[in-house]
Amino acid sequence: MNSYPFYAEYFNKIYITADVKNTVYAERILKRLPGTPFSIIKARKDIPESDLNSKTILITSPKGETVGRCPGTQGHICCNYLTIDLYIGCTIGCSYCIMQSYLNFSPIVVNAEPEKQIQRVLEIAGLNSGRTIRIGTGEVGDSLLFDPLFELSGVFIEAFSESPNIFFELKTKTNFVEHLLSIPEKGNAVIGFSLNPQNIADREEGIAGTVQERLAAAKKAADNGYFVSFHFDPIFLYPEWKKDYLKLVDTIFNEYTIPAEKIVWISMGTFRYPAGLKDRAGVKDIFLEEFVPSKDKKYRYIQKTRTAMYKSIADRIAGFGKDIPIYMCMESRSLWKNVFGGIPADISGLSDIFNHTRGL
Repeated sequence: MNSYPFYAEYFNKIYITADVKNTVYAERILKRLPGTPFSIIKARKDIPESDLNSKTILITSPKGETVGRCPGTQGHICCNYLTIDLYIGCTIGCSYCIMQSYLNFSPIVVNAEPEKQIQRVLEIAGLNSGRTIRIGTGEVGDSLLFDPLFELSGVFIEAFSESPNIFFELKTKTNFVEHLLSIPEKGNAVIGFSLNPQNIADREEGIAGTVQERLAAAKKAADNGYFVSFHFDPIFLYPEWKKDYLKLVDTIFNEYTIPAEKIVWISMGTFRYPAGLKDRAGVKDIFLEEFVPSKDKKYRYIQKTRTAMYKSIADRIAGFGKDIPIYMCMESRSLWKNVFGGIPADISGLSDIFNHTRGL
């Protein structure tokens, strides 16, 4: 993957709402994609039906509440992560993307008025002085896929750089970090990389950067003053899963020598899906293992299998850095106890980042 040529080849039309037409972000996309037709409109409803697809990009301002909570899932422990909807939609094309089953990316939306979101986060941070605030932009779209076009993430990084309790995370499957490296004050900014073994990435992760590209970007980010995180999510069950995932952990620390002290957290989550995703994806190998329905109406591998997978990966990570916070995404209390011996509130290094943020 690269940046401007990719965007120019992909997007067919640009729409900009009148309230942001004079912003630097609107100016940037018009300058960087000079051959792409554009229109100024009052609101999203003015986009013709023929352009309501992921080949269209809409630049607008955020509506309603500018900061949200991770929606979590019924019957499972939530990490209380906060979210900003900056880039809504994704064109990477991962086959397992749960968003495909409940979000219609038509068009791709960019909320190009960061001041309101920044002010709200600073307000929340003030109400939670001394408590860790974890917040990111990757809930409904890749944080960095479109960022080289708009350079919005840097505005947030600089705005939060003097707030010691804000850990602002950019979660990505790309290697698009070059435009962020020269930012002088990074504070506690985190660049997070979603990872799977390359054979899974080749088969299931569309046009995502290769694992080598992502890890090289992680190394570069860490060397240039950023914290980094890694997300083994979703972890897939297949005959060689253990060998492949443990080798991936080894690669992070041995081949790319990313220091443990620069890794603020690592998350794990096994493959789970709502029925709608399976219907949409069709016949694929990833659905052929044994799954059971859970309280949140998602299908998961049986608990014994998930426990073994999590323990294997967590133990390997701990061998390189026993103080690296490792957590599971959307798992039950019983599974937490099976894997870690307790729930996050009882585990050193996790209780702080799992706390419930006041002010929302």
